[in-house]
Amino acid sequence: MKKWTIVIFLLLFLGNTGFAYEAGGFAGSFLRMGVGARAIGMGGAFTAVPQSAAAGFYNPGGLPFLPRPQLAFSGGVLALDRSHNFIGFARALHPGNRQKGAFDAGFSLAWVNSGVSKIDGRDSDGRPQGMFSFSENAFLFSFALKPFSRVAAGFTAKVLYARMPGVKQDNSALSTRGLGLDFGILVNPVKNLFLGAVLQDVRSKYSWNTEKVWERGTATVDHFPKVLRLGASFAVQKSRLVAVDARYNFKQGWRFFAGGEWTYRNRLVGRLGFAGDHLSFGAGVFLRVWRLDSELSYAYNAISVLPRGDQFFTWSIQL
Repeated sequence: MKKWTIVIFLLLFLGNTGFAYEAGGFAGSFLRMGVGARAIGMGGAFTAVPQSAAAGFYNPGGLPFLPRPQLAFSGGVLALDRSHNFIGFARALHPGNRQKGAFDAGFSLAWVNSGVSKIDGRDSDGRPQGMFSFSENAFLFSFALKPFSRVAAGFTAKVLYARMPGVKQDNSALSTRGLGLDFGILVNPVKNLFLGAVLQDVRSKYSWNTEKVWERGTATVDHFPKVLRLGASFAVQKSRLVAVDARYNFKQGWRFFAGGEWTYRNRLVGRLGFAGDHLSFGAGVFLRVWRLDSELSYAYNAISVLPRGDQFFTWSIQL
């Protein structure tokens, strides 16, 4: 198993060397960065890992497989005056007797917030106009059904909101709203093995209109690129987990991701990942707070195109 893990990481590294940072370049990049220190520490290879409060974000099909309700708070310390935050709640639903037509299900609610500050504003002649900021938000509702004991499918509905304060001539904010959908499926063909597929950002877009704001204003529609994610995860003796993802961005092509985590004495956990063109790593400690099981986790995303890597901290609670 160790030999195959090393081989997979080497193949993914050689196959992705030289690619640009996948999250940027198109609208909605904050949703392609991933959320949660656990997933980021594993390189974002989380399409087939149904054990997180972020299950609705990565694959709504994983919600009925959650062992317990989960709540998570996550924040990022990012380079270039950026921020990235996540709050999510997810739980499985077990209504009763399957023989009477009652299916297991699951749902989640989440909020993803991202932004950048200290933007040096200039007019068309290059004259300073002060410092600006920009923020993006996605409010997610996810639901999934499990019609068969080993298969579940679901969707995530996204309400998108972006805002740039203080840029209009009356010093008010310029903003836009949008809607988007994700569709996911998760299969558990044999014990400890999960296979997943997700189509993300169907119809996601921002519609900007500055025709009544500035003399040279325009109407622009920024479409989020759709992303197809295929993934697999395998747990080894409950203390080790290996996951791989293949991701097709409809604007940028294929990229590959891999990650793993190792738990020591049910107390400490270490993580390592490869996220398309760079490494990530993380760690966590399991705690019992207010009679609830929880985990404090940390991840470092060593993105080569930034002056320093991004850091994420997450507190996840089992309810």
